[in-house]
Amino acid sequence: MKSAIKKLIPFWLGRKLRGAYQKVSGFLYTGGSYYCPYCKKSFRKLLPGGSDIPVIYEKQIIGAGYRQNNVCPRCYSLDRDRLVYLFLQEKTTIFNSPITLFHVAPEGCLRVLLASMSNITYVAGVKYLEGYYYERLTDLLDITSIPFDNEAFDVIICNHVLEHIQDDALAISELYRVLKPGGWAILQVPISKILETTFEDPTAIDPETRERFFGQFDHVRIYGQDYKNRLEKAGFIVKTYNPTKEKWAVNLDQLAINPEEDLYVVYK
Repeated sequence: MKSAIKKLIPFWLGRKLRGAYQKVSGFLYTGGSYYCPYCKKSFRKLLPGGSDIPVIYEKQIIGAGYRQNNVCPRCYSLDRDRLVYLFLQEKTTIFNSPITLFHVAPEGCLRVLLASMSNITYVAGVKYLEGYYYERLTDLLDITSIPFDNEAFDVIICNHVLEHIQDDALAISELYRVLKPGGWAILQVPISKILETTFEDPTAIDPETRERFFGQFDHVRIYGQDYKNRLEKAGFIVKTYNPTKEKWAVNLDQLAINPEEDLYVVYK
């Protein structure tokens, strides 16, 4: 559908229409109940978002499923994007330290923020352009074969990407290779609360089967509680953060993040 719209509407017009729609949407939802740290706007409520697919609820997959107050009506940040922002703000010096950052399959709200910061040398890449609606992204790459030197980046952000990659072990090892010693990375994925072992089925190759098995048409697995072990096998030191469980001194209700979602951060 998006590809068809792009063929009918030129890029410059599509950008203007999309921007105008976001401004109107943001205005209509203006209020004081919720706050988006990306667009710096406050809203009476956020938009619902996510997919309502049975396997998501059967396997209790955190980071997936249909949620109320999920999507910012102005910049379209998701609850998981706001969780990333909160970590960056509270637990890192990314907003004032000189760093080289690699952003995989960049979320629009986070890309705009990071690319605008003078202290960050920003590099982004994505495997497929089809999912991006009127965004200027031309840097195609395969994270199972990252075209950068060893130890090239201080920070990597790879948010909800690995569940799309067939050989995730190779992708994780590549991310480890290009991260500098002392560097860190956010490697977030949707993860089941009840599966001890990650569920994969190589016979699931068509979109309908993948949606039924994994909860999304382009996912190739459901990560279980062994996800940490997969990251450690590549050499990473793994730490999880949960602002709700750890009672961070922030108005978490206002940010509308998922209280059950742990953020996976790895260190080299």
